Amino acid sequence: MSPVLRPGFHTLQLKYGCELQDDGAKGGFFEYGYDGRDFISFDMGQGAWVAADDGAQITKQKWDADRSIAQRERTYLEETCIEWLGKYLEYGKETLQRREPPRVQVSDRPSRDGLTTLSCRVHGFYPRNVAVVWLKKGVAVPQETIQWGVVPSGDGTYQTRATIEIDPSNETNYTCCVEHPTLAQDLRVPWVPKSNVMLIVGVVIGVLVLVAAVAGAVVCLRKKEDGYKAAPGSDQGSNTCIKA
Repeated sequence: MSPVLRPGFHTLQLKYGCELQDDGAKGGFFEYGYDGRDFISFDMGQGAWVAADDGAQITKQKWDADRSIAQRERTYLEETCIEWLGKYLEYGKETLQRREPPRVQVSDRPSRDGLTTLSCRVHGFYPRNVAVVWLKKGVAVPQETIQWGVVPSGDGTYQTRATIEIDPSNETNYTCCVEHPTLAQDLRVPWVPKSNVMLIVGVVIGVLVLVAAVAGAVVCLRKKEDGYKAAPGSDQGSNTCIKA
């Protein structure tokens, strides 16, 4: 296929596929590569061959001149390939129809020059297609988001992560936004700085202590009304009661 046959070994590669849309429309492709580079491909819509470079022009002219080649490829993509696609889908229906919603974990770690790297780990989802982006004040910042690719988790599901480098002294309103076919709407998980987490924990503990103190005082008061009095020698703030 190469216009210039150099001595030695050469590699010819072929990639093809077909698709069937929900509306019944059919599509497909044939792509040839030569020595690791794109060579020529079949444009199903035009029914013609497309040369990837000048070296493939000779092959394009030959194949375009013989219309039976293009017709053969089109027939295969629209009929045989679609038939086998339907069989494969039926065989793998149980697996392909699985729906596992994603789980999301947001974390942070110190970076360089006082910056912080935020990481959004998305895992346990199926099917594979997913979109993850960081939001700054509710606005997507895809240019600043680093995507790490979708990879298998080893249990039949997939995982991915997206990171972003920020200056926490300037802005802390960041949210990880995840879109997946299993979700009715996008899933948003905000990043909570560690200082805010400690503050929240402190407030929760304070509230629990206050609730416990109030509950103890109420119990003591009720017992006192029923003939109990505060224990002798106990502090005023003590909730210890004895029978009168």
